[in-house]
Amino acid sequence: MAELVGTSKINGYLVHVEKEDADIDVDIPTHKVEKGINLSDHVERKPVIVKIAGLIIRPTPERVEIMVANLEKMEVEGQLITFEGRRIYKNMLMSGLTIQADSKTMNGYRFSCTLTEVRIAESSFIPPKRKAVTAPVAQAGRKQTENKKQSPIYHVVKKGDTYYALGKKYNIRWQQLQTWNKYDPRKIPIGVKLRVW
Repeated sequence: MAELVGTSKINGYLVHVEKEDADIDVDIPTHKVEKGINLSDHVERKPVIVKIAGLIIRPTPERVEIMVANLEKMEVEGQLITFEGRRIYKNMLMSGLTIQADSKTMNGYRFSCTLTEVRIAESSFIPPKRKAVTAPVAQAGRKQTENKKQSPIYHVVKKGDTYYALGKKYNIRWQQLQTWNKYDPRKIPIGVKLRVW
């Protein structure tokens, strides 16, 4: 039997890992940039991918099968995984789970799988609270509602801004942004004020 790297945990379940390969990579642009612009400003980090292989060993065949079923459930249901091996990786999804039975592993299986990082983003924009419009009490006849207009909110365009991205950021349809601002979506000038709300 190969020497084990050590006991690791997948969402708290113990497994023996023999191999742990982490792929930490970035996208580097190959297109030309304007003179004076730092190329490293355009580097984008890719999700971390960790490939692990090892042994699932338990004292009884029943407990081995329970462990395999738990791993299958994590993969099929897309559960977020924390892997604690040589390093700790959080917010991972499992794919490519394989189990192998051989004569050297009597109380379990050899296994391998790939864990891929899921980067979870949350919008930092909080839409402004709109004041509730209440109708004045009339003595007779129909009720009339107040027609108060909220002042618009603007965004100063930076490099890379698009109607679609601004729509996501400000929680509004990108088609509405284009209607309000009339700029060609492929040629939004940097530094102009766009109405976003």
